[in-house]
Amino acid sequence: MAKKPAAAATAESPMDYAQHNATYTSFMAMVKAGIASCVFLVLALYCFIVAAQPWLGLVLILAMPVAGVLAFSSGKKQSS
Repeated sequence: MAKKPAAAATAESPMDYAQHNATYTSFMAMVKAGIASCVFLVLALYCFIVAAQPWLGLVLILAMPVAGVLAFSSGKKQSS
């Protein structure tokens, strides 16, 4: 029979709380960015369809990627 490698995760191994918190923080940042982009999209569609302001709608659609980049770049820096 083959021996199990020593590095294999077992039931007795402790949980990596720092990695868990980092993953949760990243997940929450992505959820917030998704909600913000949905709001931008709804406002842009309103401007295009109802308000008859296509230029404002175009500005809002172009602002979505810019807002996403700013949101992720202004976040907390992770140490290596």
